[in-house]
Amino acid sequence: MNISIKVDGINNVIAKLNNARNIENALIRGGEIVRAEAQANCPKDTGRLANSIVVQSEGGNSVLIGPTADYGIYVEYGTGSKGDPSKPHTSKKGWVYFNERTGGFVYTTGQAPQPFLVPALYSQKDAVIEAIRQGLLAAL
Repeated sequence: MNISIKVDGINNVIAKLNNARNIENALIRGGEIVRAEAQANCPKDTGRLANSIVVQSEGGNSVLIGPTADYGIYVEYGTGSKGDPSKPHTSKKGWVYFNERTGGFVYTTGQAPQPFLVPALYSQKDAVIEAIRQGLLAAL
């Protein structure tokens, strides 16, 4: 037994869903949710790190979400022996650096992780999926 179904206009729907710009816009919508949550959870001293978190398109089918401040990775994963051992920058046991604020040398074993970006993604997963879904539906 063969069953055949004809859907008028399906090619138009598929073309719209395959339109890279529509996919990109939907992904940016989802990325903005993660960005906002990451900014809210980001440790703040001066606010520079939180204010540097951006969403950038990667050409239609993916977006990057993260800080432009170069030290963001060290806050997220920690440093030295206190940091996440799976990250290469946490291999040092300790080191000395010059602190310009105090005018002296400081010995440190690093700082503990203060994750703000990865937890933002996981905590907002359902909202991100819904935003992407709504963004694709809006394109139709």
